[in-house]
Amino acid sequence: MKLTVKGFFVAVLLSVFATGTAMAQETAEKAKSTTGAEKTKQDQTKGQQTSKVRLDNEKFRVVETWAKPGEKNEMKARSDRVIYSVNAGKQRVRWADGKTEEVEFKAGDVRFRKADTSQSENIGKTETHNLVISVK
Repeated sequence: MKLTVKGFFVAVLLSVFATGTAMAQETAEKAKSTTGAEKTKQDQTKGQQTSKVRLDNEKFRVVETWAKPGEKNEMKARSDRVIYSVNAGKQRVRWADGKTEEVEFKAGDVRFRKADTSQSENIGKTETHNLVISVK
């Protein structure tokens, strides 16, 4: 079981990073042709982390996230998930009941979070980059 999960995880990571270059080029081309409506939408999401769905099928959802210092995601219900940290960082996690926890992680750390309603905020000095894998 441990080897199967590890193999799946490695396959997902390879897939994500193999498509990264093509997607970066596509993103650069889209940025050049941004319309006024798109700029307004971008301005409305300032202060929120950026995410990109990498896989979404009947069994798994894989989301890559980036958050600059001070950015946070929305408070919402989240399922059980595994979080792989691409780089080191520090986050403050807030739960719906008002409790908070500060979490420091290193590049390559893998952690499991049970289903909850929460919000994460980057309280470090560098951008965080994570891969979040949820089982449906």
